Amino acid sequence: MRQTQPTPLFNMAQSELIRLSFEKHGYLVRDAADLAARGITPARVAAFDKQRQDFELLPTDIELDAAKQNATLAKEKAQATAVTQLQGIMGIVGTVHDARSASYKMFGSAGLANGPEADLYVGLLRVVRVGRAHLAEYAGAGLTAAMLDELAASAAVFLERLGQQQDAESARGRAADARILAGNALYEELIDLCAIGKARYATTDARKYEDYVVTDAPAPGAGPVPPKA
Repeated sequence: MRQTQPTPLFNMAQSELIRLSFEKHGYLVRDAADLAARGITPARVAAFDKQRQDFELLPTDIELDAAKQNATLAKEKAQATAVTQLQGIMGIVGTVHDARSASYKMFGSAGLANGPEADLYVGLLRVVRVGRAHLAEYAGAGLTAAMLDELAASAAVFLERLGQQQDAESARGRAADARILAGNALYEELIDLCAIGKARYATTDARKYEDYVVTDAPAPGAGPVPPKA
């Protein structure tokens, strides 16, 4: 069954969630004696702070997007190298056989440079295989075994870089989901703890009551600000 992408339970920026959690943790420590009777133990307060610290350590999308971009650049570089070598080899083949001939078309190089990446990889291997099988036919025009070996090596590098790019894209998606889930858990605990704090001081201390208010403002243009939690 296909997994559904998690959605944030909060509207505020993740950085604001971290800041608020740090701030409210300070109040919870300050009011530990008053809140103990409401079930907020030092262990729970410490666990809440650890939750916030763990959330801070998760990689952000900025980092993961940069890793994906670097992987993409590496793949494109490997692809350009392989295509340049391919064009050089087919240029030699073209001096022996017309591009419309069956001998030339045997290499299947047409459209590879601008086609799907999977087709390019398979096509590179085919050019190497056909070139090696007919090397004697093109040697006089300048084709060498070393050129075919270089193309084979470039094809292998291209496949590796393509896999790394796909891994980076997947890692970015998984990390984004993990960060949303961790943020949701932190937010839920923040709201629960603050609700207890507000209930404790609702009729006894207006200033401390305000210390436990959480306003989760939506993103710009997302609508009216919801009531304070």
